[in-house]
Amino acid sequence: MLRALSGGIISTFIFFTFSSFITGGSPAAQKLRTIVIDPGHGGLYPGTRGLISTEKEVTLEISLKLGEAIKTNFPDTRVVFTRTTDACVDNATNLHDDLHGRAQIANQAKGDLFISIHCNSTRQPAGGYYEKRVIGHKKKLMYVGKGSRKRKKWVNAPVYESYWVKNTRVGTETYIWKADRNTKKGDAINERDESGEDITDSSEEAFDLSSPEARMRAQLYEKKYFDNSALFASMVEESFASAGRQSYGVKQRDVGIQVLQATGMPSVLIEVGFLSNKEEEEYLNSNKGQGEVVQDIIDALERYKNQLEGGVSSTPALPEDSIRK
Repeated sequence: MLRALSGGIISTFIFFTFSSFITGGSPAAQKLRTIVIDPGHGGLYPGTRGLISTEKEVTLEISLKLGEAIKTNFPDTRVVFTRTTDACVDNATNLHDDLHGRAQIANQAKGDLFISIHCNSTRQPAGGYYEKRVIGHKKKLMYVGKGSRKRKKWVNAPVYESYWVKNTRVGTETYIWKADRNTKKGDAINERDESGEDITDSSEEAFDLSSPEARMRAQLYEKKYFDNSALFASMVEESFASAGRQSYGVKQRDVGIQVLQATGMPSVLIEVGFLSNKEEEEYLNSNKGQGEVVQDIIDALERYKNQLEGGVSSTPALPEDSIRK
């Protein structure tokens, strides 16, 4: 009887939640109570390397400054870090456990937004590299053929010169998870017990995470979280562009990003710049540069928080090609 009653309550919840989505009604105002900041890499995994720094160093410095700025600008919002030192999460000895630990911290904190800070690079060496080009030809004596047929032959051989190619790519881009890749996001949403909802019946029997009700509930929240992730990501890139930074927009990666897939909340990964570019690396290592990056994210957070807590629809008004695959 209790189980049937519980199932009825869950089905009623799903019906009204689903109705709010399909009728286009705005969801109830949400609160940005907890923000989880994830400094990319760390410990055994330095990430990309520039001429004077590594990704793990830069992301930690920017993340700590971002946390302080959030506390100052939004004193009612709690900040949780996945790491505050140069170490793998929970002293993990492999990358899978390190990434799993980051998502676990976020889910246990019941975060309302997950922000992972990273630095970018090109495939070419940091700073620049040498390439060769043909600048002319000269006669060169060669031997062709074999044995008794071997003979001399003059050929026009190319003359090369080496030249320096500066690594010029700069700019920012923000990733959101690939929603159609797997069910990890839905599993994380259900396992974290969304917003403190009571998902047990009065006999304390656990909510069946594999039930159709649980899967539908997760799908509804996943849609909302995807919309909110795209909204915040677009605001971040708009802030960077307004500050004069080159922005490559909001993207999805064909290979899922584990910390975004496994966190049961809106989640983004921000590439704050290219360490492979000498000037941008210096900028990202400077107090001025880090301060500006932090302020751009804070500006986006303020807009996002106002829209979220004002109960405005979280579906971003983006051009169709704004989210690149």
